[in-house]
Amino acid sequence: MIDGFGFDKSSHDRIMKVLDFFANYYWRIDVEGIENIPENEGAMIVMNHAGTIALDVLMIKQAIYRRSPNNRIAWALMADFLTWTPFVGDIYWRAGSVLASWDNAKRLLDDNKIIIVCPEGTKGVGKHFTRRYLLESFDRHGFARLSIHTKKPIIPTSVIGSEEIYPVVYKNEKLGQMLGFPFFPITFTFPLLGPLGALPLPSKWIIKFDRPVYPETYEKKGSLEEKALEQQTRFVDTLYYCDEKKKLQNIAPREKAIVNDVAKIIKRNINALLKKRKYIFF
Repeated sequence: MIDGFGFDKSSHDRIMKVLDFFANYYWRIDVEGIENIPENEGAMIVMNHAGTIALDVLMIKQAIYRRSPNNRIAWALMADFLTWTPFVGDIYWRAGSVLASWDNAKRLLDDNKIIIVCPEGTKGVGKHFTRRYLLESFDRHGFARLSIHTKKPIIPTSVIGSEEIYPVVYKNEKLGQMLGFPFFPITFTFPLLGPLGALPLPSKWIIKFDRPVYPETYEKKGSLEEKALEQQTRFVDTLYYCDEKKKLQNIAPREKAIVNDVAKIIKRNINALLKKRKYIFF
């Protein structure tokens, strides 16, 4: 049965069996903090993003589905170019992914689903190998705004291992755009080794789900940045009634505080996990 999002449970379970091999034997993924995944409530997984293609997102889905007590399905918010990519796009649809949009994300959270958000976007997956594990800026504050509006927690999630599966040494943006992608990657093995170069390297992975960050704890942050509020007031004064204006004034500083804290937690855990994993491949 395929639902309104294109999700097919039978296809999902078959895809999970394939991912089980990669999780258990190929990348030998260790998972920490699975107890921080809520049993029934909605939540937002906010993670660092790498690896040229979104295999890290699929492995997050596998970890949550296989290791959480209720075998919860995590829904990934995917970029628009994936929706029409042959074969790959269909896998994402059927495995529980939706086009990244406010409406889709809010609908899932309101229905107490778990969603996966990658604030780094394509900047994260396209990083040069020399910049591995350096977080790209979280320019988009949408996940913080969504958490505030839905009152759902954010679970900062750190992944190591994904940066080494396709080490990017060069990306051709013009060729990528001609093919309909953000960039065309050149790695240590692709296209030098042909089809063999498309195989991901068997790096050692560790995933850590940190404690939930609740938006309610940031309710007083709005009063801490007077200058920001003053500038916002000038803009919203002519656009909104008084009550709506006050809401907007309070949201911006809260968003910034949430984004900064989540990014710090993710980066802190990345550094700790890298020290724990002594070598790239084991």
